[in-house]
Amino acid sequence: MDSPVTSALAETLRTSWGARVVRWNARGIGQSSGRSEWSSLPAWVGEDNCSDYKDIFREEVVRFMDEFPSARDCDLFVCGYSCGAIYATTIRMPKDLADRCSNVFNPIRYILISYPIAISPVLGLFRTGWYFRALEGLVGGSWEDCRNEARADVLILMGKDELGSFVSPVRIAYNMWMKVLKSKRRAEQGMFDVVVVDGTNHIWHDRLDKLREEVNRWL
Repeated sequence: MDSPVTSALAETLRTSWGARVVRWNARGIGQSSGRSEWSSLPAWVGEDNCSDYKDIFREEVVRFMDEFPSARDCDLFVCGYSCGAIYATTIRMPKDLADRCSNVFNPIRYILISYPIAISPVLGLFRTGWYFRALEGLVGGSWEDCRNEARADVLILMGKDELGSFVSPVRIAYNMWMKVLKSKRRAEQGMFDVVVVDGTNHIWHDRLDKLREEVNRWL
């Protein structure tokens, strides 16, 4: 939870946009209880983290509506950095809350920072394709878990240095990924923007101001 990247993003949303920000540690990290990703196969491939994200998302959406019953047209952000960006793509408004939320929240806006495209098959193993299709569903409007996706806006922020040269395996994987996403995209589904920031690596060392700048520009 003390990641400089997530801290910078949280600060930007809170101070520049007045957002209520909720952050948490993954299981077994910091003071968080539970098993870490090393403890089991389901934990390794992100099942536990996705489940936690969905539970927390639902809890906070309901809490907000209970505390602000007259709220209307509020922005709702789903964010993730590195592995968290993978898990964030699986988050959707629960179907049983959709009607209640329809006037309260605008379409979800996803901010995905440094999605680990090159190592995602190692992280996701047999769930890798499912994770990819979850993101394709956001930009294309349909995937196996939801044939009629709600409108959503998606921003992907990557560091140019983390992609490597034009012939690096990471860059090649990234280019293929972008080609697929752009081919799936439907304009009516919402905004879909990808920004590659010069001089920036995966941990955004000395480039957090640029991260804030790009997020504010997109919003």
